[in-house]
Amino acid sequence: MLTLEAALTGAVASAMANVAVYPLDLSKTIIQSQVSRPDVTKSENGSKNVAKKRYKNVLDCMISIFREKGIFGLYQGMTVTTVATFVQNFVYFFWYTLIRKFYMKSKLSRPQLLQNRGNSARPSTVEELALGVAAASISQLFTSPMAVVATRQQTVHSAESAKFRNVIRDIYRENNGDLTAFWKGLRTGLALTINPSITYASFQKLKEVFFHDHSNDVGSLSAVQNFVLGVLSKMISTLVTQPLIVAKTMLQSAGSKFTTFQEALLYLYRNEGLRSLWKGVLPQLAKGVIVQGLLFAFRGELTKSLKKLIFLYSSFFAARNGQRKLVST
Repeated sequence: MLTLEAALTGAVASAMANVAVYPLDLSKTIIQSQVSRPDVTKSENGSKNVAKKRYKNVLDCMISIFREKGIFGLYQGMTVTTVATFVQNFVYFFWYTLIRKFYMKSKLSRPQLLQNRGNSARPSTVEELALGVAAASISQLFTSPMAVVATRQQTVHSAESAKFRNVIRDIYRENNGDLTAFWKGLRTGLALTINPSITYASFQKLKEVFFHDHSNDVGSLSAVQNFVLGVLSKMISTLVTQPLIVAKTMLQSAGSKFTTFQEALLYLYRNEGLRSLWKGVLPQLAKGVIVQGLLFAFRGELTKSLKKLIFLYSSFFAARNGQRKLVST
């Protein structure tokens, strides 16, 4: 698959999947940002940024938001989140495909591997993880500010405070003009690059196990096959990295007093117990597996459609050029 094609289809598919499950994502983020400390509900300037109520679960959260703010409240901050998702996945798929292509080209060009080329045609699990981490780390540098803004929009209490311009202003003022505040949680984000790496490494390996004949082409599998593989691979990565996901949400939420992910995790462990490190894991799993399943399903169908369009485009211009040559002769 071409690098740009992979990036575009991956980004569009991820944005579509994000919109489909956004209310669940919003509720999941709010629940993960809840801590038992009362002063977290206010920012330094005394404004009420986070809802005082502690929600019991995702359903309770969604119902309460709907009653207080209506249907549009369930989509608070969706624009920035969707744009961030599109950019992050575009950058990720672009660099992942590019790095993987050059790595495999370099690997297969080694003299000692030429005789055993068939067995080395696919990267190992460790190599897949390393390639995924490299690509995800690059994407984090571009999308971390959007993630900070999106999380703040999702965790402020009022719709007015959630406006893009107001969020930018509040973050800037709270940090006394320190622009690095827009990269808050970057170290945690870099640590979380293992999440998509585990996801895509698992996807590749599961695809090889169950669909060996189609292991090199995502467009050759059906939407259902891609969806199932996406669900299974995302379940694996989410269970492994959930504590870091919770810590990142706590760092980037409105009114957060935490400065490092270690501090956030230690606070949760001491005050709410070991289970709190997997707080919101069920909605995280539900959101993650649905999004990942839809992403791979959409991506597979978009890849097929894009290839058909390219074929029709090429055929049209080939026929047109042929007619011109006949006329000229």
